[in-house]
Amino acid sequence: MKQIAELPPAFKRYEEMRGALDFAVFKDAGGTREEILSAIPAALQRSNSFDPGKLRALGFARIGEQIFFGDWYDLETGHLLKVGNWTTADGRDLENPKLKDLDQVNVISGAAPCPEAGAGGQFAYAFTSPPYGLTGRPSGIQAVFDDIRKFVLPPNQCNEICDWSSPHLPEVSDYFIAGMEWWGVFLFSVYLPETGQLTIIAGSETD
Repeated sequence: MKQIAELPPAFKRYEEMRGALDFAVFKDAGGTREEILSAIPAALQRSNSFDPGKLRALGFARIGEQIFFGDWYDLETGHLLKVGNWTTADGRDLENPKLKDLDQVNVISGAAPCPEAGAGGQFAYAFTSPPYGLTGRPSGIQAVFDDIRKFVLPPNQCNEICDWSSPHLPEVSDYFIAGMEWWGVFLFSVYLPETGQLTIIAGSETD
């Protein structure tokens, strides 16, 4: 198993948009639990600690794409959603609009629910809703998301998605302390048996 040093340009664009998720991708992986545990530290940027034994004890949940992407994504159409109730400058009330439809829309007020920290799933929320927001047009955010999704979860390929998220992740690594304040903590592994690609996705931020 070897880490891929140069990821597709979409990952750099996401970083420039102030995305809060960290990615580490490996090739020639076998998808075993021990391989995943050895790969996770590569995604825990700004971390000074990692206890694989504690994470092994906490375990993981095997999940499908619907739970992985969560409420901020329409799996059937592939559209990101801006979950919540919103009022626009021209007086319209919007409920869970598609993100790509908001390029020319001035949203002046509204509210959205925040997933419970460590509850699991909700990759689309973590991708699109960092504490300080993503920069760029909504359609551009959708485009970057689409490119990253196709790389991590190519269409028509078998996948094994493991959700390692837990309210106890700060006991595993100091990386996760910040996110438990309110935004959330996220830790996923995505393995593609056909190609041997393993992706680790981690997130933890505060305001």
